[in-house]
Amino acid sequence: MLSAMSHSLAGVMFAVAVAVGGCGSSGGVGEADVVAYLKAAPPADQARVLAAVTPAPPERTDLIGRAGKPLTIVGTPPEVGAMAPDATLADGTLKPIKLADFRGKTVVLSVVPSIDTRVCEAQTHAVSNARAQLPASVVLITVSRDLPFAQTRFQEEAKTETLFGSDYNGGGFGKAWGLAVKESGLLARSVWVIDPSGKITYRELVADQTTEPDYAPLIAAAKAAAGG
Repeated sequence: MLSAMSHSLAGVMFAVAVAVGGCGSSGGVGEADVVAYLKAAPPADQARVLAAVTPAPPERTDLIGRAGKPLTIVGTPPEVGAMAPDATLADGTLKPIKLADFRGKTVVLSVVPSIDTRVCEAQTHAVSNARAQLPASVVLITVSRDLPFAQTRFQEEAKTETLFGSDYNGGGFGKAWGLAVKESGLLARSVWVIDPSGKITYRELVADQTTEPDYAPLIAAAKAAAGG
């Protein structure tokens, strides 16, 4: 946590001065005071101080769009070759689903804005139908910000072959993966393959969010990652 001071020591000093009752100036607060304060302060106060100086995530408008109009992605989506960020989703009973728990297996992530739309429904069915072409060890997960209960309803009605994970509570997945869309608050349509070591071996950020991903290379990448 103390490493966050490297973002802006002056900013942390200012925040600490305010936290300990200063009048808006860092005054005589020095680096040793900051270290001592953050070591002794309750976790909530530590988080409040460090949040005050944490840089805002970058915003990009050159990656995706909708019907010719650019959309803003908040954060930086990981590249192929990077380790997959861990994140916690919720299943239909609100139990946590941690992506790190699937280490050792090949994972296909199908990220959709909302399952109750035509293109998202088609994508979910297409990824589910790919099960027949993939080794049984491959895990298929559909991720959206829909409520877990809506995902469960969809899964029961559509009888899909994918797990569902909801990013409804705080949007931690979207933040960790850099897939939060500023204009809608939803997730950017995309598909990903994570190999058993936790490395991303394939990604497609769908350029026009009104269209489906390209499934053939996704399936090929999943087969390759699973060794089959």
